[in-house]
Amino acid sequence: VEVKIEVVIPEKERSKEEMSPNGKASPLIYKVNGTARHYHLEEHPVASNPYHNPKDMVEASVCHVKDLENGQMREVDLGCGKALLIKESGEFHAVGHKCPHYGAPLVKGVLSKGRVRCPWHGACFNIGTGDIEDFPGLDSLPRFQVKIEKEKVYIRASKQALQTQRRTKMMAKCISLSNYNLSSTNVLIIGAGAAGLVCAETLRQEGFSDRIVMCTMDRHLPYDRPKLKKWLFLQSMDSHPEQIALRPKEFFCTYDIEVLTEMQVAAVDVKSKIAVFKDGFKMEYNKLLIATGNMPKTLSCKGREIENVFNIRTPEDANRVVKLATSKNVVIVGASFLGMEVAAYLAERAHSVSLVELEHVPFKKFFGERVGRAVMKMFENNRVKFYMQTEVSELREQEGKLKEVVLKSGKVLRADVCVVGVGAVPATGFLKQSGINIDSKGFIMVNKMMQTNIPGVFAAGDAVTFPLALRNNKKVNVPHWQMAHMHGRIAALNMLAHGTEISTVPYLWTAMFGKSIRYAGHGEGFDDVVIQGDLDELKFVAFYTKSDEVVAVASINCDPIVSKVAEVLAAGRTIRKRDVDTVIFLSFRTGDMSWLTGKGS
Repeated sequence: VEVKIEVVIPEKERSKEEMSPNGKASPLIYKVNGTARHYHLEEHPVASNPYHNPKDMVEASVCHVKDLENGQMREVDLGCGKALLIKESGEFHAVGHKCPHYGAPLVKGVLSKGRVRCPWHGACFNIGTGDIEDFPGLDSLPRFQVKIEKEKVYIRASKQALQTQRRTKMMAKCISLSNYNLSSTNVLIIGAGAAGLVCAETLRQEGFSDRIVMCTMDRHLPYDRPKLKKWLFLQSMDSHPEQIALRPKEFFCTYDIEVLTEMQVAAVDVKSKIAVFKDGFKMEYNKLLIATGNMPKTLSCKGREIENVFNIRTPEDANRVVKLATSKNVVIVGASFLGMEVAAYLAERAHSVSLVELEHVPFKKFFGERVGRAVMKMFENNRVKFYMQTEVSELREQEGKLKEVVLKSGKVLRADVCVVGVGAVPATGFLKQSGINIDSKGFIMVNKMMQTNIPGVFAAGDAVTFPLALRNNKKVNVPHWQMAHMHGRIAALNMLAHGTEISTVPYLWTAMFGKSIRYAGHGEGFDDVVIQGDLDELKFVAFYTKSDEVVAVASINCDPIVSKVAEVLAAGRTIRKRDVDTVIFLSFRTGDMSWLTGKGS
């Protein structure tokens, strides 16, 4: 028996026109430094499909048909690239072998019930279609058709697909590029982060062919904020925002997604369906998505306006901090994810790094005291000095620039640069008089379909609270990059009246001093932490429990256990505290995933 794999071109997505009353669209508007520039689709023609070129195809023998058992995956080399061969329920499937997000090897991920989950950041892909089903990331996997003939396995694939290891799902475009009323749109998206972009892309993927406008206070097109926070792109002093863009400018032009940069919405009139911008411009909408994210908190002490005190929010902020901090004294206020990531990055570049925190252990509320102390020790071993259980009382300057940070404990720290990472608040102040329900902390309240209390108005991302199925539909705020993606997709589907409810498992990650911490679930209010492994060696798994139930898991150097647990939770199964020492960790050791297919606890 032979197994042959050849590229299958995805069929064109069905077209939907329920939200296209006038059939008109506008040229794209891309505003930089206050100047509007117009792009027409014909300036950026869509490239021809590379899979149609027979000279681009390659075929190779990769293995015997009996080499794979059910539930197994294997990377196979075709000479000019690799594919992931999968056998599940007696059937073979083949897709790209790398996660399109950051390139993780999917063969080290988790295979369960028709999908493979990335071992690094939890993105999920359908093994039959290659489509992305959970995030982060925007692209799907290339899919290859499998044929069985004789006893050898052959793969026939596109060279380009093997090299790129990604596939952008087919999208609709506006059905007309005739003149459009620039002061009205069918869908208005306030915010151009992950939630806003995924919403726009999902609408196009589902065949929506009317006008979509995104607006943002940023001067840049949507970019990868985790890369900004985690400093992955700062390999030189000449780094540019384009290096971390989620999509190139041509993408927005091709698919008629308009982006208005440096445009701030000042108010929303939900009765008239009008958004009012800060400069007085007004735009009518039919459907509205609010995905404004959050704004960093600032210090309230004397001297907070001194030069060289930063809240890192933009690529320009990040580059300036790196430039100013090199070989200088840096004080970081707040042991948040941002504060700790900045400290880890600057430890080898700055003369000194001091971190000021009100709690006595970093990450205590999120990871627990034991894990927090282990992380703190890693930082101390890398020359980061902690000043805990104190706050900043004053920032002192010399000739207009920062010189010293004075703590309430009386300690005075030398400082050339200060980075503030003391948390954030939802950017929803402009909605106070709108009639949209907002809780006491400023978060927009939505249901499982990301709908607000106002018909046609949706909200997504860091600025919302929503019912989390994992925690019995408790209303929670989950400011994770992965969750923002899913919010945007759910909002788009329900703008199209699909009736889709959110059910994803939260998943986050961070990297410090070459150690990656992965986390899945929602551990808010946990009452115990069960540790498997060695905290001192930074090789462990931490299970967070509330009463007798595991509600979250974190790990360092134990991939892919977090993705495995995420898959269990996504299946609706309950993990009890008593299971941790046996079923969970044994499956990690042996790789046996058969218990995933069970029911109940």
